[in-house]
Amino acid sequence: MAGAADVLPVIRLGPDDVVQDSIKQVRWTTNSFAVKWRYTEAGAKRMLEFWGQYPEKKVIIQVGAFKTPPFIAPGAKDPVTHSDWKEGWLARRTDTFFDISEADAKAIIAGLKGG
Repeated sequence: MAGAADVLPVIRLGPDDVVQDSIKQVRWTTNSFAVKWRYTEAGAKRMLEFWGQYPEKKVIIQVGAFKTPPFIAPGAKDPVTHSDWKEGWLARRTDTFFDISEADAKAIIAGLKGG
C-alpha cells in the first residue's frame, strides 16, 4: 500500500523550459532512442533549484505524458566541486534522456514542444 512517504518529487518540463530549435531525437541503439535539448536560462535555473531542493534524493522528471524512472538528483557532497559543476552546467544547459523507446521519444518531443 502506497503512502505519502512513497510520493517522489516531480518537476514538469514544458516548452518555456527549453530552446525549441535544440530539441533532437537520435537513435541510441538498434531499438532505442535518445532525446536531447538545451534549457533556456530560466529552465536551467528551475532545474538547478529543483535538484537543490532534493539533493541526493530520488526524483522524477515529467515531460508531457512521459515520466522518467526515479533517479538520484545531483548532490552537494563537496561544495567546491559542486559549485564548479553547477557553473559548467549553467554554461552548457543541456540534458538528454537515453535508451528510450521511439514512442517515448515522440511523447517527450511533443511535451517539450507543447504539442
